[in-house]
Amino acid sequence: MRKCKIQNVIILIMFIGLWMPTTVMAQETFLRWNNGDSLPGKLIQGEHDLIRWASPFFSDELVIDATEINAIVFPQIPVDATETFRIGTVMGDSIIADIIGSDDSTLLCKSERLGEFRLKRSAIYSWENREHSRLLFDGAHLSSWSVNNKNRNNIRQDPANKLQHKDWNTDRAGHPQTNKQKSNIFYPIKWPEGFEIDFEISSTLRPPGFVFSLGKNLYEALRIETWVNELVVVQGTLFESVMKIEPDRRSFRLRLAYDQPSQLLKLFDQNGNLLLELNDVEQTIESAGVYVYNRGNDLKIQRLRVYSQSEFAKNQQIDFTKPRVHMMNGEVHYGQLYVDNGTTYVRSYDGLISDINLQDVDRVIIPGMEKTVIDKHAALTYIDGTIISGKIERLNSESVVLNTAFATEPVSCSYEGVERLRFNTKVNTKRDTKDYDKMFFQTGSLKGNVIFDNNDPSLIRWKPVGGMVPLSLTNLRSLRIQRNNKDVSRLQSFDIKKFPHLLHLKNGEVLPCKIVSYDKTNIGFESPFLNATTINTSFVKGLEFTRGKTHGRKENRNPITITGGDKHRIILEDGRIIEADILREKEGEVNIVINENKVMAGNVKFFIAGGGIENDAEILKHGVELLFDPLETKPDKLDKKLERALTVPRFSRENPPKHLLIANNGDIKRGTLLDFNGQTIQFESKLNIATIPINRIARIVDISDENDEQLKKQNQQDIVKQDDPLPNKERKPLSEIRFALIHNPILIFEPNKVKGERLLGTSAIYGDISVPLQSIQYIHFGEKAKSFKSVFEDWVVRPAKEPQLNADR
Repeated sequence: MRKCKIQNVIILIMFIGLWMPTTVMAQETFLRWNNGDSLPGKLIQGEHDLIRWASPFFSDELVIDATEINAIVFPQIPVDATETFRIGTVMGDSIIADIIGSDDSTLLCKSERLGEFRLKRSAIYSWENREHSRLLFDGAHLSSWSVNNKNRNNIRQDPANKLQHKDWNTDRAGHPQTNKQKSNIFYPIKWPEGFEIDFEISSTLRPPGFVFSLGKNLYEALRIETWVNELVVVQGTLFESVMKIEPDRRSFRLRLAYDQPSQLLKLFDQNGNLLLELNDVEQTIESAGVYVYNRGNDLKIQRLRVYSQSEFAKNQQIDFTKPRVHMMNGEVHYGQLYVDNGTTYVRSYDGLISDINLQDVDRVIIPGMEKTVIDKHAALTYIDGTIISGKIERLNSESVVLNTAFATEPVSCSYEGVERLRFNTKVNTKRDTKDYDKMFFQTGSLKGNVIFDNNDPSLIRWKPVGGMVPLSLTNLRSLRIQRNNKDVSRLQSFDIKKFPHLLHLKNGEVLPCKIVSYDKTNIGFESPFLNATTINTSFVKGLEFTRGKTHGRKENRNPITITGGDKHRIILEDGRIIEADILREKEGEVNIVINENKVMAGNVKFFIAGGGIENDAEILKHGVELLFDPLETKPDKLDKKLERALTVPRFSRENPPKHLLIANNGDIKRGTLLDFNGQTIQFESKLNIATIPINRIARIVDISDENDEQLKKQNQQDIVKQDDPLPNKERKPLSEIRFALIHNPILIFEPNKVKGERLLGTSAIYGDISVPLQSIQYIHFGEKAKSFKSVFEDWVVRPAKEPQLNADR
C-alpha cells in the first residue's frame, strides 16, 4: 500500500511538471511581433509610434517601433461582466454596457471597463439583452454540453454522447471549438411548439463549413448548412437557398424562429432582417436537439441560445421594415428607445410614447443597417467577446485610450479581462530574416542580432527586430541564442594536429586539447582556449584520443517532418521518432502537442506571421525549433557489449571499476587509469597493470556512480587539495554562460571582456579562457547553461541483477 501511495505522488509530481510551461505562459503578458516572434514581460507605455516594454530577459527597457508589433497578448484571467446589454456596431465592435441616458442621436452608456461614453445611434448594428427569462439552453460554453447536465426539459443526455465531444475543446472564453473535420457535438432537447434559436458559428482561415441541425437524424431534421459557396436550408426533399457565401466571410450570426402549429420557419440575420420564410417545415421528433457538424478545417460556436417562443410572438405579425423594440414576453414596440432619468420609453415616429421596463427589453432592431469595413488602427479584444476598435491615443500599463468610430469622444479602456490588444500595422510581415540571429526560450522565440559590446558590463547584448537600441541580457531565465550562419566561421578555430584530443567534463563541457599527464588527482593538458594546464580529475568524464572516431554529439538541426492526416511525425537526428498534433487556433495561433511513446511529452504555442500558414511542414519545423535544443540530444543507446561492460559482478560491488577503456578495434576493458606520459598510459585491470600506446585507444570514460556518497566525499577532498590560482575565499559567485563553438567545443564560463576578435572570461573549474568570436555558434543562459549533460551521461556502472531464489526449496 505504501509503495502505491509513493507511486501516486510521483505521478502527480510528473503531471504538475508536464503542465508547468503552459501555466507559466498563461500567467504572463506577451509582446507579439508581425514576424511571429514573442517576448514575455510588461507594457510600460506607448507614445509616438513607440512601445516601451519591460522583460525579465533584459535589464534594459525595450523601446520598439510599433509598426513591427502585431499584438499584446494578456494573461487568461476571465472577469464576469455585470452590464445588461451587448451592442454590436456596424464597424464590428461588440460592447457590453448599461444604458443610463439618451438623446436623439446618442446613447449614454456606462461600463466597468470603459467608463461612461456616448454611443452614436448611427453606429448600432445589433442591440440585445445578455439575459433572458425564456432561455432553454445556452451552448456557448462547452461545459453546457456535459453528459452530466440536464436541460430545462429535464432530458438527461445519453452517456454515449460523451464520446462525440472528445474532438472539441474550448477557447479562452470557454466556447466550444474543434480543429478536426467531421467532428460533431449534440445536445438533446424536446422541442416546444414554438422556439427561437440565436447562434453564431465562426472559422479562422476560410468561410465556416458546417451543418446546424435540429436533430441527429439528418434526413428528418431541419438543417442549416453550407454547400461550397452557398448557405442553404434543407429538410428531406425540401430545399431553399439562403445566401451566397463570400470568400472573406469568417462567421455566420443567424436567428431562427419556428412555430409548429403553422409549420412556419423564419430565418433572420443578426440585424433582424428577414432572410427566408419557409412553410411546411415539420417538427423534429426523433433524436431531437441541437447538432453541429464540422465540414471545414476549424469551427467555433461563438453563440448558441435556445428560447421558448412567447404567445405574443406566435400571434402577432411583425413589420420587418420598421425599427422596433422586442420585449422578453414577445411584445413588440415600434419606434426608438429612450432612457431619461431612470425612465425608459419607446417613441414611435408618429409621436406615440410607450413606457417600458428597460430590464425586460430582449433586443432592439434597426433595419437596413449594414456592416462597414473601416481602417481599424487597433482592436482591444476581451475574453468574453467584447471588441473595441479604433486609433490608439494613449497607452500605458493599466489602460489604452482609443479614438473609436462609435463614440463621440475617445474611450479609455481598462485591461481587466482583456485577451489582446491587436495593432493594425501596414507592414510586410514576411520580412527577410536570413540576416538575423535567433533567441529561443520556453514560451517563444525572438529574432534579432547578438552584439558583443566591451562598453557594456554584461558584454553580450541583444537587439530585437525593430528595437531602437541593443539590450543587456539578465541571465535570470533559461534561453539559447543561435547565431546566423553568416556570422559563424566554418573553419576550425584551432590546429587539430597540435590539439588532437578531446576532454569531456561531467557538466557537458568539451575541450579540445593535448593531454600531457594524468594521475589520481589531476590531469595535465594544453588547450587552445585555456591558460590552465591542470584540472582536478573529479571534473572529468571522458578522454578521447582518436579525433576521426570521436563519440560526437548529434545536433537536431535538420529534423525530418512527415505531415498528413490527423497525426504528424518528427524524426530527429538523434534517432527519436515523435508524433505531433497541430491545433490551429484563432488569429494565427498554433498549438503543437508532442507525443512520445504515445504519451504527451510537451506542447508549445506560437503565432504564425500574417495570420496563418496552411503549410503543416513549415509549422512543424518551427515547433521543433522551439521544443528541441539542437544540442540537447538523446544519448546513443548502449549496445549489449557496452551494457555488459558497465554491469558490475556481485563480488566487485564494494570496489567497482572506475574507468572503461575503448580500443580502436572496439575491445572494452574495465579498470582504473593510473598514469599518462604522453605516448602511453598505464591501466590497471583485474590487478594487472598494462602499458598501452595511446594510438591504440579510442577513449577512456569515467563510469563512477556520482550518487555514491563515499565518492562525493572523496571528490570534495581532492578538489580542496588542488592548487587553485583563486582560493575559494577570494572567489565570487559566477554568472556563467554556456558557449558552443563550431565543430564540437563546449565551454561554460563568465565572460569578462572582448579583446580584438576574442571573448575572454573566467571558469570556476579552469580559470581564464579565451575563445574566438567567429567560432561561437550557440549561447545558453540561465539554468540552460548549467543543466547540460555529457554525451557519456549513461556510461555509469550498475549492479548485476540478484538471482531469484525459489522460496519452496
